[in-house]
Parts: sequence; structure tokens; C-alpha cells
Amino acid sequence: MKFKKLAATILAASMIASMGICANAEIMDANLDAPNTEVTDETLKIAFANEPATIWGAPAGQVENEAQYIAGALMDSLVKVDKETGEILPSLATSWEWVDGTHCKFTLRDDVTMSDGTPLVADDVVYTVGIWTEYSANTDTGRFVKGAVADDEHTVTIEYALEAPDLLTFMSFTNFGIVSEDEVNAAGGPEAAVTNPVMGSGKYRFVSWERGQSITLERNDNYWDPDYKGYFKTIQITFTNDAAAREMAVESGDAQVALDMPVIQAATYAGSDSVNVIAFTFGQNTHLWFNMTDGHATADIKVRQAIMKALNYEALAQVGTAGTAPMAVGYAPAGSLYANETYTAEEKAMDIDGAKALLEEAGYGDGLDLSILGTQDSVPVYTVIQENLRAIGINVTINTPDVAQFVGDANGGNYDLISVGDYIENRNPGILPFVSQASIDTFVIGGPKVTTPEMDGLVQEIIAEQDQAAAKEKLAELEQIFKDDAIEMDLYPEMKAAVIAKDIKGFRTLERGFNDITSLYK
Repeated sequence: MKFKKLAATILAASMIASMGICANAEIMDANLDAPNTEVTDETLKIAFANEPATIWGAPAGQVENEAQYIAGALMDSLVKVDKETGEILPSLATSWEWVDGTHCKFTLRDDVTMSDGTPLVADDVVYTVGIWTEYSANTDTGRFVKGAVADDEHTVTIEYALEAPDLLTFMSFTNFGIVSEDEVNAAGGPEAAVTNPVMGSGKYRFVSWERGQSITLERNDNYWDPDYKGYFKTIQITFTNDAAAREMAVESGDAQVALDMPVIQAATYAGSDSVNVIAFTFGQNTHLWFNMTDGHATADIKVRQAIMKALNYEALAQVGTAGTAPMAVGYAPAGSLYANETYTAEEKAMDIDGAKALLEEAGYGDGLDLSILGTQDSVPVYTVIQENLRAIGINVTINTPDVAQFVGDANGGNYDLISVGDYIENRNPGILPFVSQASIDTFVIGGPKVTTPEMDGLVQEIIAEQDQAAAKEKLAELEQIFKDDAIEMDLYPEMKAAVIAKDIKGFRTLERGFNDITSLYK
């Protein structure tokens, strides 16, 4: 092992050791507890890392993680998914049938009451679909849906923009919550309702939002599903960017749950007498992307290749997963139906001399300044990247704005390097957004010039392919393009972590690693 590689490995190991992670400490998984069966008047306090800019994301044309945790509590989708089997289950729709490849007819429940006391009807779905297509036409919420028609009071047909085997799985996502026009108008219209979402038929109702302080929800005691029991009468959400402060709030009793903890930091509390640690994977690897637009040094393939050679992927996986998973060798996570081994361990071995030679060829032999963009929980991993690249003369500035600014900077290309994942547990039409030409107006991860008609064609074929094995082969073709053109590098299985009070149970996850804040109980 070369000294530089050894040094980087020691850096990762020392970070783990200095944070007090015990190899024998217990880290719990999610989705293990049985559903709650009791109802109380107690309040649950949850510490979020960031305050969302909006709660109802469709009119805002964006999807923030924190907003989706809340939206999932307030609004129900037409269908839901069994996390164990992947089976599509009824929710607001009792049944559905495909009229053809792009039209699906949904039969609605007749016992659902919206927040204003009116029953759910087909016109509510038609109105909601109209919001998606009008306000979120360039996002995953709207760009794959063309419209909806009410066939009668309890039957609605939705038209989609494409054929895909996992479209119904897609429709279970929290951004597809159903509302009514009367509710939205009562809240002040779509633009006002993004921060005043008194709407939906969900397990909880929106009560108030004290900017900079808290968001309060209250249990919906008229919820249509008799099998659901909400243990807590009230859920109060606070915002604390400092992960240590969030953990201390749980430890002191000021909160019961701290979400979106950096995995390596959360792991330091494993074995604690006062808190439990939960860490989980959720169907995606994290990837390092390069801004390839003009004016960025990373537009030069030699610079990108140099960066790839300089990284210690084993160390990054150690920090990113707290030592619980190996480095990624393909775009889709190991164990996925679509996982390919695109890289060998030898190809991902650290090569400082080779990296320096490439930088010299690119004209940056005297050094280079770059920026990397992320949220606060990415700092431990970014610190390893920063140290790795310092060894070849690249100085990396780590930028960690709040979530709203991060989204703006990411979509605006305000970075040289960025690490983001891609949820590829299924082939919903929103996969591979960073390389799809249809996403250029919204996403510029890597820069819009990264896309080519060949790549876009493969993305569309992967989404539409009915045969799983054939889809996997097509993804392998796309991954080879990524590899040949140094478009991105696969780092490690992406994980999320939380710290919860010892007496809290029922920690469950939704799509894309989102958390179900309505399932928690004592």
C-alpha cells in the first residue's frame, strides 16, 4: 500500500476513532417494530436538521426532504407500497386498471374526508393533477403526468407522458398527495398553501408554522383507515442545523427524535444509556459529480480523471457508512435488481502519481482551487475528499448552505464538485435525472452539457423496459459511458441515520430514505 493511500486510510480510521465509535456498539435498523396500537394525548418533538422553505412542494416546483416528511403526514397518495415485498397496495384508491400503456383508471374510496370536512371525490384528483402539471411541469411531480379526467364521482383516469413498469410505485411517493380545490382556496390559493397547508386527508393536520422555531401538527382523529393509530396527539418539529445539538436535545429530553444525522456522527452514540441509534440504507449509492460546463476546470476530462485517481474510496466508505459497508463498484447499490460491477477494486485503487501527471497534462501542475457543495451531514465525507485532493495540489473549499440555498446552488451549477445519490431501487420514471435531457431545465448536476442523445435514449429505454434483466444490461451500457467519459464516480451505499430516545419505537422509512413521522410511538 502506498504511503499516501495509507495516510488517507488512517485519516478515515482516526475520524472514526476520534468520534468514539465502538466496533461492538449496537446500531439499529429501521422498519423493525410492529405498528402502534395505542392513542394518547402526548406530544412528540422531532429535531430536523433544516427548516423547509415550503411544505407543499408541488406549487413551489421543488421537493425538499424535510417538506416531504411533513407532506407525507398531511396528504395521502392514491396508492402505497409494501416495503417488504414491493407490492402496490390501495390507499385513497381501492383499485385500478390500465386502460392502455399511458392511461390508468383509479376507483376511489367513498369514506375519505378531506380536512375541510368534505368527502374525497374524483374532481379532487383532477384538480391535484392539474396543480402538478401547471406548477411542477419540470420536476418529477409533474413532468411524467399529462392530466386527469373524472369518469364519475369516484372514478378518475390519469394520463401519463410515458410507459414505465414502475409508474404506480412512483405514484406512491409523498409528493403525490391529493388535495381539493376548496381546501387550497381556503388556504389562500396554491402559492399561499405551500406554507399554510391546511389540506389533505392524511394521518395528521397542519396547525401552525412559527418561522425559525417550529411546525406543529395534530392527529387526524377522523382518519379514514381504522387500522392506523397515531400514538401522539401532537407532533412538534424544530430545526437545529448542528447535529451534536440535535443529539443533545434527545439526550436531555427536549426532543425524542433527531433526524438526518451524519452517519459517522450518529454512530458515536451507539451503546449510549440514554439514546438509540438507527442507520439504514435506502436504495441508492452516493456519487461524485463534476460541473462540466464552460468556465470550470472540471470540464476537462483529465482533471476529472485526476480527481478520480486521487480519491481513497475505501476511506470514503468507512466515513460515509461508519464502517458498515464497502465502497460502491457500480451505479446501483449492491443487492439491487439492477446492480452492475462497473469497476474492479484495482481500478478504484488510489494513484497519486497518476493523478498528478494528469493534472500536469491539463495545465494545472501548479495547483488548482475547486469548491464542493453539500449539506451539513456531508462534511465528514467531504473532509476526506478535501485531504485526498490536497495531496495532488487541489485545494477544495467545502460549502454547506441551508437546504433551500443548497437546492438553488445545485440547480444553478454553483459548484465544481457535488455528491448526490440517485434512488434506483425501482425503475420509476424519475431515475437518472442528472443525465436525462428532459431534466436539463431543472437539474444541472454535472452540468447540462453532460447529456447526449445516446445517454438520454438509454435512460428512456431503462425506464420503459419491461424485462428486469434487459434493463440491467442497458444500465450497464450507460455506466460504461459514465466510466469512459469520467462523468461521475460511485462512492458508497448512501445511508441515513437518526438518534431517538430509548422509549421510542416504530421508526419507519418511506421512499428515497424519507421518514414516516406518523408511525412513531412509545
